[in-house]
Amino acid sequence: MSGEVIGRVFGEASTERFSFVFSPQKVKSLRNLFVVVESKDPEGKTYRVIGRVVDILTDNPLLSPENLKFFINDEYGREISDYLRSDRFKTYVARCEVIGEFDEVGEIRTLTRPVETGAPVFFIDKHLLETLFFSSERYNLFPGFIEQVRDARFSLDGDQIVTMHCGIFGMTGMGKTTTTGTLLEELTVRGVKSIIFDPHGDYVNLGILKENLFSAVEGAIKRKDFPLRSLVKDYREFLKQRWSTLLKSVPPSYKEMVKAEMKEELSPDSICFRLALISSVLKGEVALPVADRTDEIVKEFRRRLLTFAQEFDFEKLKRAVPLQILERLIKLRIEGYPSIILNRFFNKYFVMNMIEAYSGEEISEAQEGIYTRWLDSMEEELESGEYEKRDLELIESLLSQVNSLRDNNKSKYPLKRQLEKAKMVLSSQGGFFSVDSYELVKAFSGREGFLSFVSNIIFDLSSLSPETVQRALLYSVVYSAFHLHKSGELSVQRGDFPILFVIEEARALIPRSGAEDIDHPASRFARNVVRRVATEGRKMGLGLILISQKPASVDPLPVSQCNTLILHRVINPEDLSFVKTVGESISQEDIETLKTVERGVSIVTGTALKMRKSLLVRFRDRLSKEGREHPKPLRNLWYGSQ
Repeated sequence: MSGEVIGRVFGEASTERFSFVFSPQKVKSLRNLFVVVESKDPEGKTYRVIGRVVDILTDNPLLSPENLKFFINDEYGREISDYLRSDRFKTYVARCEVIGEFDEVGEIRTLTRPVETGAPVFFIDKHLLETLFFSSERYNLFPGFIEQVRDARFSLDGDQIVTMHCGIFGMTGMGKTTTTGTLLEELTVRGVKSIIFDPHGDYVNLGILKENLFSAVEGAIKRKDFPLRSLVKDYREFLKQRWSTLLKSVPPSYKEMVKAEMKEELSPDSICFRLALISSVLKGEVALPVADRTDEIVKEFRRRLLTFAQEFDFEKLKRAVPLQILERLIKLRIEGYPSIILNRFFNKYFVMNMIEAYSGEEISEAQEGIYTRWLDSMEEELESGEYEKRDLELIESLLSQVNSLRDNNKSKYPLKRQLEKAKMVLSSQGGFFSVDSYELVKAFSGREGFLSFVSNIIFDLSSLSPETVQRALLYSVVYSAFHLHKSGELSVQRGDFPILFVIEEARALIPRSGAEDIDHPASRFARNVVRRVATEGRKMGLGLILISQKPASVDPLPVSQCNTLILHRVINPEDLSFVKTVGESISQEDIETLKTVERGVSIVTGTALKMRKSLLVRFRDRLSKEGREHPKPLRNLWYGSQ
C-alpha cells in the first residue's frame, strides 16, 4: 500500500471492529473516514482490510483517577499535573467498523479473520474508494465526489432513486436545492420522466446552461473550424425536425406552452447543456470537475466539451444515446390550478373531494346524498353526449340546484356556503391554466401521449394561492397517475412511462398530523394519495423524491418509505431523532456529523449507493441556471438593483 502510515492497530480486533492509535500531529480529522489495514495471513501473504472510523478516543494513563488525586492538593502537585497533561503523554485511538476485505479481483468480501495487532493503517486511495462506491454503468447517476478524497467519484443507482423513493432533508441554505437540481439533471439525461411540484420556482430554468459556463464555449460555437459549432448546429436541426412533427399531435390548449419551451430549448446554451450531460454519461465523468476556483472549473468544462465534440459528431451521438432521450423536451413549465371536472374518469366522488378542497369544508352524509343525486343526473347527460362541465361552470350548475331547494331544507344554506367558497377560490385563479390532470397524466405517461416526449413537467406554484390549492393540485395529479396505473389503463409493462414525483417543500404540501392546516380537506387528500404512492407505487412505476428543511414536519409514512436519504446539516433535536428513526443505515456517529457538516456537504445512505454504508459526499454544482433569484433588499437599497 502506498502512502504514509497514519497509525497502527491497537488492542483487541475482531472480524467486525478494530482500533488503531495515531498521532494528532499527523492526522487532524479522522471521523467518518475510510482507512486500509495491511495484514499478513499465516502463509505470510498480505491482505487488505477496509474500515471506517466511527469514533475517536483520547486517554492519558498518567492522569488516571487513581493517580491524579496525589497531585491536586498542593502547589507542587498542581505543577506536576500540568506537566503530565502535556500531549506527549496522551494517546489517540480511532475505533473502526470493518467494511470487508479487498480481494485480488477487486471485490469486497466479508472478513473471516481479524486484522493483526500492530498492523499499519493507511488512508484509503481513490481507486479503492471508487471500487466501493462508484459504478460507471450508464443507468447510474454521477452526481459528485466523496468528501474524503476530493476527486473520488460516487454513483447512485438511478432505478433505485426512481422506484424506491428518496428523501432530501436539511436546514435552509445548506444546499438542498442544488442537490435536487443536480439529481434532476442526472435523472433527465438517463431518461427519467418527472412531475415536479415547485413552490418557489427553483427549477424553472432546468435545461438552460449557466451564463459563465456558456460564455466559456460560446466563442467555439461561432468559429467554423471548431467541431462544437457543427455538433450544436446538427443537434439543433435534428430537434427542429423532430419537434415540428411531434408538435402536430399537441392539442391547442397546450400548444403555446410547448412552443414557448421549444423555442427556449433550441438556443445554443440549452443544446450545450444537453451535450455536457451526455458527455458525462458516455465518459463516466462527473459533469463538473472538482477544483479550488470557479475559473478552473469553467476552464476544464470548456476543455471537456470541446474534446467531446472532436470525438463525437451527431451521427455517432445518435448511435450512442437512446433516441427518445436525444429528442425529448427537457421541461414543460405549467402555472395551473386543478380542474373540478366531471367526466368518465373523474366521477362524482372526485368532484365532491375537490369541492371540499376548494371550500375548506367537509361534506356531511346528508349533503353527500344531495350532491350524489345531482351529479348522477349530470353523468347521465354525459352519457347522452352532452359536453362535460368543469370549474366555474360546474359550480354554477350546482348552485342553481341549491337555489331550487326549499328554504326549510337544512342542507340548503351549508351547501350554498360550500359552493360559494369554492367559487370564490376558483374565481381568484384567473390567468392560470386549468389542469385536467387525467388528460395531463395520460398525455405525459402514455407511450403514445402527446406529451410523451417531455422529460419534466414543472408545476410552478410560486404564484398559486392559497396553499391549499397547491395541495389540491398535488392531490389531483397524483390521484390521476395512481388510478390510471392501478387500473391498468396505463402500464409500464406495456411500454407506458414511469413517473417520478418530486415534491419540494414537502412539509407544506404533505404536512404531518398536528401541523398547520392539517385538518383542511386538501391537506388530507394530498397526504393520503402520496401515502398510496409511497406504499404501492413501486410496481406501477411511480416514485417519490421528498425535499424538506424540516423532515419531522413531513407526513412520516412517505418518509419512512424513502430507501435513499440525502441529508444536509440538521441540528433540530426532533429532526435528528426522526432521521435516525427512518434512516436504516444512519448511526449515532452520522447523527453527530449532521450537526456540523458545512454547506454543500451531505450524508448519503440507502439502497441507491453501491455499498450499503452511509457516505459523506459533496454534490457537484448545477449546470442549469438557478431558479428565481432570492430577494436582496438591503443590497439593492445601497447599491441599486444592478
